[in-house]
Amino acid sequence: MFDLSSRSLLNKTFIADGISSLIAGTVLIVDAYPLARLVSTAVPSAVMTALGTGLLLWGAFHLASARKNGPNALAARISIAGDILWQAASLALLAVAYPWLTPIGAGLVIVGIVGVADFLFFKMRGASQARLFRAA
Repeated sequence: MFDLSSRSLLNKTFIADGISSLIAGTVLIVDAYPLARLVSTAVPSAVMTALGTGLLLWGAFHLASARKNGPNALAARISIAGDILWQAASLALLAVAYPWLTPIGAGLVIVGIVGVADFLFFKMRGASQARLFRAA
């Protein structure tokens, strides 16, 4: 399916992020109601469905960008900015909504933060290796 041996670190990271986003998005959509109850009684299942839909789009963006010669500088910038926004939103969610989250819900948010941080690290390292970001 994917010949990974000749792909750059950035390209491999885009493929991994794309696949994991598609899987997570599908799970969030299919199991929206039970996951919403697991996270918090205050979270409607529509939030999980919307989050899942967003992850499906995010995954498709990454897999489309990883095709042929791999992600260009614009795709890498969008992806890195998206990961940083995810981190900021997750930290804000923990700070503001922590009292309404279940322990499992808080744990899932933290797992998401760690997972996105891993992708962010490898995207930044891969973009640096590919010399996509040049100083003006």
